[in-house]
Amino acid sequence: MEAVEDTNLEAAIGWLADTILTNLPPGGKLDSWIRQSGLGNDIEKLKCEVEAVEMTVSAVQGRAARNKPLAKSLALVKELLYDADDVVDELDCYRLQQELQPETLLETDGHGTHQVERSSENADVQSSSNSRLRFEGWIHFEITEFEQNGGPAKARCKHCQKQVMCTTKMGTSVLHNHLKSKGCAKKRGASDPSSSTANAATIPMPVVTGSRKRMRTGQESTHITAPNPNGRWNKDALSERIQDITSQLQGKHGAITRLLKILPSNSVGASSSHCQTTISDPCRRTSGVFHGKVYGRAQERSIKKLIKEHKSTTGVTVLPIVGIGGVGKTALAQLVYNDPALQSLLDHKIWIWVSKDFDEMRLTREMLDCVSQETYDGLCSFTKLQGVLKGHIKSKRVLLILDDVWEVMDDCRWNKLLAPFKSDDGANGNTIILTTRKPSVAKKRGTIGPINLNGLKNDDFWLFFKACAFGDENYEAQANLSDIGQIIAQKLKGNPLAAQTVGVLLKDRLTVDHWSSILMTEDWKSLQHTGGIMSSLKLSYDEMPYLVQQCCSYCSIFPYGYEFHDQELVRLWISQGFVKPDHSSKSLEVVGRYYLTDLVNLGLFEEVERKRSSLGSQTQTCYAMCGLMHDFAMLVSRTECATLDVCNAVKFCQMYTTCPY
Repeated sequence: MEAVEDTNLEAAIGWLADTILTNLPPGGKLDSWIRQSGLGNDIEKLKCEVEAVEMTVSAVQGRAARNKPLAKSLALVKELLYDADDVVDELDCYRLQQELQPETLLETDGHGTHQVERSSENADVQSSSNSRLRFEGWIHFEITEFEQNGGPAKARCKHCQKQVMCTTKMGTSVLHNHLKSKGCAKKRGASDPSSSTANAATIPMPVVTGSRKRMRTGQESTHITAPNPNGRWNKDALSERIQDITSQLQGKHGAITRLLKILPSNSVGASSSHCQTTISDPCRRTSGVFHGKVYGRAQERSIKKLIKEHKSTTGVTVLPIVGIGGVGKTALAQLVYNDPALQSLLDHKIWIWVSKDFDEMRLTREMLDCVSQETYDGLCSFTKLQGVLKGHIKSKRVLLILDDVWEVMDDCRWNKLLAPFKSDDGANGNTIILTTRKPSVAKKRGTIGPINLNGLKNDDFWLFFKACAFGDENYEAQANLSDIGQIIAQKLKGNPLAAQTVGVLLKDRLTVDHWSSILMTEDWKSLQHTGGIMSSLKLSYDEMPYLVQQCCSYCSIFPYGYEFHDQELVRLWISQGFVKPDHSSKSLEVVGRYYLTDLVNLGLFEEVERKRSSLGSQTQTCYAMCGLMHDFAMLVSRTECATLDVCNAVKFCQMYTTCPY
């Protein structure tokens, strides 16, 4: 798990720092209010330190993934920034509370209350919208006389029974002053020992829907002065908290700076390209060599039929196979590639593993290696390579497999790569099978509709699961072991790579205790399994910008299979601060929809049609997380939120239609 967290720390810190600074623009409402409240110097120092930390962390450039002390320091900086963000939110809530209740904001300092700021706009004692008294101190008074306009004129103190004039012109300041008087305080203390001048007329802490910080990510925690447990405005306590955060940020900032000076510069290049590791990783490279039996996948018949019947002489057919990581796209392509029935129909078969490195020169050279016995290492001209390739496949029928395509390349690059296969005298029923995780690639490059691969059906998957766990699909296991295996298999959502990952763990010991332990701990979800299902899903996750990653992982708090309306989901993201303006005139809603489109194009979310119960046969488009992506999202969000799986039966519910943000 550390691998995901360490590679995202820089982005998380950048997002938090940007959020804090965006909420405190110079001369803004909050900034001005903070200065009037006497906390301007503290906040200014905090802002300076946040800016300094942001600049320093931008120089880390991926090195935290390979340096634990650096990763630990960054994790603590992230927690401190969460603390700072919470303080800014609290200050903004106090500001809004004072706008709604403008008569007075009182400060608690341990010796009673005293006035911080008096507003001249105290006339409105009653709310014009619902006629409820807004001043919290009214709970200590009983109105005995009213003005002609319906407002209070006199009120009797419930503690000392004294009548107090409280006309609209006088405002509520007289009530504050009375509650602070020694005579009333003495009577109030005698009648209610739990009451004090400190809580008689102070403004309660506005209700906050929960800070974004969820738990500490490291063994060492930050030590910040706790918020006032009574929830009252306390300038001294807030000042101390802000100073604590600033001081600790300075300390961690210095530690990071020292570590960056020690670390060799050549580690930057190795780490900063962590998203591209699959390009040079031989464990990820696939080929047309077929291993073992393929379960299910009746789609192969339609592919074979397509190849047999395709007689085009002017172009090529491009058939995309689309699905989430580990679902079996490559296995299906291998099944077709190695089918003996197609051998006599094809002159050449070419298998190219593309991955994230769509390099036309490399790909053309590898194609040429597949159709020619000669070597062309000295040929460095792309045009000449294409000419030689065209000569070898001229008037020949070719099956080309482009496996694991990630990039939605432009038309020019795509057409240049496939030019030898499309020439008028070169194409003879050529077929290209393209495997990809991204529906956007399939839509852009397919000449016919894609084959969308989902998980295997239950019967096929159980046979495959037994083959992975026991080494034999016909193995007769004891009843208890089989029952545990069935439960584990259900958790894998029909994903073949997930079955292979857990199978390696289960076959180690075929005992009830061992299998029960695997079931309880769900060890197959660990990122430590090289080539495992979660490592495969991480490749898709790493493709996304950090803001979109947050939107994805946030959805893990909903049950598996939960169906979202696009508008409601985008509003939830906006309310959490995950959607940021993109320096254009586009609204946050439009930007949020782009995020959702990215998730769909990466194959992490899918569109689902749901019937509208009140509208007969009409349907509406909703969105749901694909397969095991929900489990992965829970894994990467475990330090940000806690999820209780108590409502698996909930697949869809109508949420609120408006969201305050």
